[in-house]
Amino acid sequence: MSKVILFQGDSITDAQRNRENNNFKGSGYATLVTANLGLKYPNEYKFYNRGISGNRITDLIARIKCDFINLQPDYLSILIGINDVWHEVAHQNGHTPEKFEMYYNILISELL
Repeated sequence: MSKVILFQGDSITDAQRNRENNNFKGSGYATLVTANLGLKYPNEYKFYNRGISGNRITDLIARIKCDFINLQPDYLSILIGINDVWHEVAHQNGHTPEKFEMYYNILISELL
């Protein structure tokens, strides 16, 4: 049985992925990892990219069931945070570092 690797996050992960076709993981790091591991270990991994451009940590928490738990990943890559920072700096509508850490810890604790 294949191990599942899930890429999760914001635009850095999304990288213009195709939401209708899981085979196109975008033009970012998810594609590079998929190609590298797929070549070295054919059929040993199944890859999902669920990054969404513009997302913040609270968006990941909101989609924890459908985009984390239901996929049952063996390995998880999360790149999130830049939108939390710039929303806070530009509009005071993001998260402070302390709030970001709190939400991140909530996310991780739900996945353990």
